[in-house]
Amino acid sequence: PRVTMSPNTSMNSDNVQRRLPLFLWLPNIIGYIRVIAFVVAVAEEDPTSRRALWGVTLSLVLDYFDGPAARYLNMCSQFGDLLDHYTDHATMMWLVYMTAAPSAIGRFSLAVSAAHNAVAFAYMTLRGYYFKHTEKGNVITRAIEANNYWNLPAALYVSSTILVPLVKLSFAGAHRLAPQQASTGLLDAVDALGALFTAAYTIAVWL
Repeated sequence: PRVTMSPNTSMNSDNVQRRLPLFLWLPNIIGYIRVIAFVVAVAEEDPTSRRALWGVTLSLVLDYFDGPAARYLNMCSQFGDLLDHYTDHATMMWLVYMTAAPSAIGRFSLAVSAAHNAVAFAYMTLRGYYFKHTEKGNVITRAIEANNYWNLPAALYVSSTILVPLVKLSFAGAHRLAPQQASTGLLDAVDALGALFTAAYTIAVWL
């Protein structure tokens, strides 16, 4: 739901903006915590360890707080937006890389992930903002970005890039398996379907 600020809230946040430098705004501090948590996960020798799993999970959970905080406090900025989405895509790449199975589906998912995240990094570097085209995009971007990504195509996209790899890591840790071996037919099917949507989205953002 849209957050409506009272005049007093807006005035207070404007005062905070004037007092604090951009890099100390609360949404950006949340972003720094996300980066630290992700680095802790990546630094772990075993990606299925408790510390790695909680680190990457904390980073993902905080992703649902920095944007709303920025809008509520009137602290939206280009820096915060890029910090958020660079962290998102670095996390996606690491998760898929760590869990991709040595199979046709695994190799396809890994190739799509590498291409998608490379495109996202290039897009943000060249244009200075993240791709979001809901109103002016094409049929693919509108389908995935509709309702702020709360829809079936977006769910498959997120499943392939985040949820399925996270389930694999958790399952591998619980059963002492290599992450690349921790999968089922259902997970592979969801992963493959999500990778198809991710590949389509990767192309569509440039059209």
